[in-house]
Amino acid sequence: MASIVKLPSGSWRAQVMRGGVRKGMTFKKHADAKRWAAEIESKLESIRAVGTAPTPKGSTVADFINKYIEETEPVKPHGKNKKATLLRLKSEFKGVLMSEFSILHLRDFVDKRLKQKTQAGTTVSGVTIAVDLSYISTVLHWAREVRHYDVDAGIANEVRSSLSRRGVSTRSKQREREATEDELDKIFAAYEKKGARQKIPMQHLIAFALASAMRQEEICQILIEDIDHVDKTVKIRSRKHPQEKIGNNQTVPLLPAAWKIAIAHAGDRKEGRIFQYNPASVSSSFTRICQQCEIDDLVFHDLRHGAIGKLFTVGLRIEQVALISGHRDWKMLKRYTHIKAKDVQKAFNDLLGVQASKAE
Repeated sequence: MASIVKLPSGSWRAQVMRGGVRKGMTFKKHADAKRWAAEIESKLESIRAVGTAPTPKGSTVADFINKYIEETEPVKPHGKNKKATLLRLKSEFKGVLMSEFSILHLRDFVDKRLKQKTQAGTTVSGVTIAVDLSYISTVLHWAREVRHYDVDAGIANEVRSSLSRRGVSTRSKQREREATEDELDKIFAAYEKKGARQKIPMQHLIAFALASAMRQEEICQILIEDIDHVDKTVKIRSRKHPQEKIGNNQTVPLLPAAWKIAIAHAGDRKEGRIFQYNPASVSSSFTRICQQCEIDDLVFHDLRHGAIGKLFTVGLRIEQVALISGHRDWKMLKRYTHIKAKDVQKAFNDLLGVQASKAE
């Protein structure tokens, strides 16, 4: 039985106790407290009887997405892309009642997405649609397994698995673009020509990216206080990871060229960011200079690809490269090795030569 009492402040405190579960909430109006108590009692009774409760009357899919964000964001902050996607999905399903949400709504959603264009003017990819459905699935599973509402948590995954039967590819294409030596020469020359008009020392940041294999976000966030002058390493905080968005700190070696640039920019400072620049501004500057140099389809992140490839070229082992690049799955590094048949022949012959010289 619910109890509703008036507080000295004039507000109303509603409490529900049933089956060992106690819930309470304060309202300004008695009617709101009474309505809430009735809904909670009904929900708890339904959960006790059948394991799930009906979704709140009039609640929409957007309401559930909003509640999911409110409850999970403080516990495990969402990444930038997830936040943007969830907000877009809230707008998409703001008028759809959760009690009526079905596989047909998701079918129509996919039909609509397949006709939409990105900001670049290209058709929305199957990968993007699969991510949308994945986040919808996350919200549905949260609603059923955490909040114990009677929703069909499997419909989004069912629609996602059907994309391939519609001829929609959900496999992302691996980007293999790297800057050539000629392109880098043009870029450095163009920045040199800008001289004092240039606010960000892009030549240094580009050289650091090529020497460290870091992403632009990582370059702009590393701290002076995280430098180890003895081991010549630096800690990258909350490094990008498929599952661990927060707390994935990783200590990486700064190879000679990267170390020299980092120490020069740190100067006499004892704390703060080594490179005090906005990563978005760094990326935008690089894109503009490439356009100026008539270099097509090259972005700042591509410098990381080239840097990882060069680490293999100088002879580092895959586990050593993985430590620098931050890859947890060594299979993902295969595309950076650039190994050709002639390279294997040379390596084998060199090894035979070393063994022969030792035998002599």
